Amino acid sequence: MDDFSTYQGTLDIFKKENCVGESENCIIGAIVDSSKSTEFTASMVGYGAMGPAGYVVGKIVGQERDLRISRINDYIFVLLNFTENGVGIMPLLGTCLKINPKKLEPCYDGFVFCSYQELSDISAKNYYGIRKSVKTITLTFSDKNILCFTANMVEEALPYQENNMNIFVGRYQK
Repeated sequence: MDDFSTYQGTLDIFKKENCVGESENCIIGAIVDSSKSTEFTASMVGYGAMGPAGYVVGKIVGQERDLRISRINDYIFVLLNFTENGVGIMPLLGTCLKINPKKLEPCYDGFVFCSYQELSDISAKNYYGIRKSVKTITLTFSDKNILCFTANMVEEALPYQENNMNIFVGRYQK
């Protein structure tokens, strides 16, 4: 079983997917916020326009935009690795209420790599604009698809989280 409770263990996980930067690996644990994703937004716009049938049509349109990106919304927890070449997103499988390396394991089949050429914006904002201990991370793609995550500045089970979040927030805080 892969252990992401240490920074080295997490690097080993990303090495299996050839997603380790030569000079930069800013790895953080996050929760997928599918309520702000493009797929969810398309579903709700369809629902508002045409009711329940519109919800189904909107969901199909949202999924067809980019299946590779929308499948991330099927997971609750992920590990994000910001390298000098792009962002690796490793979904975590298991059941628990918060990130727990003892109860979660990487899902290599769900791994997604997004190069910086595919992204038009990366941002970190205080959760609901006021909570500095939790950040909303948004990846906006060139085709306007959006992936959103929330991440704690400090994560008990991930000792590398605080240092990497400080680096990430220093670069992308808006």
